[in-house]
Amino acid sequence: MYDIIGENNSSFFMPTTTLKVGDAIELSKEIKNNSINVTVTSPPYNKAKVGSSKNALDKKYIPGVSTNGVFKKVEYDSFDDSLPEEDYQQKQIELLNIIHTKTVEGGSLFYNHKIRYNKGHSITPWEWLLKTNWHIREEIIWARGGGVEISGFRFIQNDERIYWLCKGPKHPKLPRACANLGSIWKFGAEMKNDHPAPYPLLLPVRCIEAVLSTPGVVLDPYNGSGTTGVAAKLLGHNYIGFDLSENYLEKARDRITNISPRDLKKFRESSVLGNSGSGEVTLEDFYRR
Repeated sequence: MYDIIGENNSSFFMPTTTLKVGDAIELSKEIKNNSINVTVTSPPYNKAKVGSSKNALDKKYIPGVSTNGVFKKVEYDSFDDSLPEEDYQQKQIELLNIIHTKTVEGGSLFYNHKIRYNKGHSITPWEWLLKTNWHIREEIIWARGGGVEISGFRFIQNDERIYWLCKGPKHPKLPRACANLGSIWKFGAEMKNDHPAPYPLLLPVRCIEAVLSTPGVVLDPYNGSGTTGVAAKLLGHNYIGFDLSENYLEKARDRITNISPRDLKKFRESSVLGNSGSGEVTLEDFYRR
């Protein structure tokens, strides 16, 4: 059981980071009930290895014959992202309901996903989100730019979705600066990251600071490169992250422990509430922790 929740009786709150290797569902069961304040996560999209392998990217694309060189497959080092769709959705429902139990009343979950297309049909996350215990507070469109659709059968898909889910009828009131961001967020994807499917630091910073104004606990059951953990730490919150890959987790541990100048710069640019605008947050502050 993760026992990192406690009274904050001191004037200086030192955030903690807990990272564990393993299955998101099984590890989430070990968290205390009613202890998570906010979850920000993006699960593997179950894209069934659509796209070209790294070795095929230099091959010539031939319309109607080959897709080599069009776009790279998302390939994880410890996970096969090609479950039967029904199994994938059931696992997502199970995980989301476990996290619901572990979340405080009025707490939030920001769920980054996208509309997928399979055999001529679209698959939207609404199909399984409506089957969970969460209240769907809002659907945010992430206009990330870029995208691939050269077949001409669809408009280029250059967006993803961020679903704001809340536990129970009580919903947090957003600070005005956060509410003013609107429901369409326009910023690019993360390009400088070794992980196959990262999101930019701006995304979890916006989500967390919108609903969590005092020190709390942030979860990402799909830790990946640790971007949510970096945001949680820089915003002064405890963080729990899980990942199947020990390789990804160790890289994330180093990234969260040793905040880089680039992440600190991105964080300062991301915070709409001025959490880092005073200049009081420095790299030395975090290295001492």
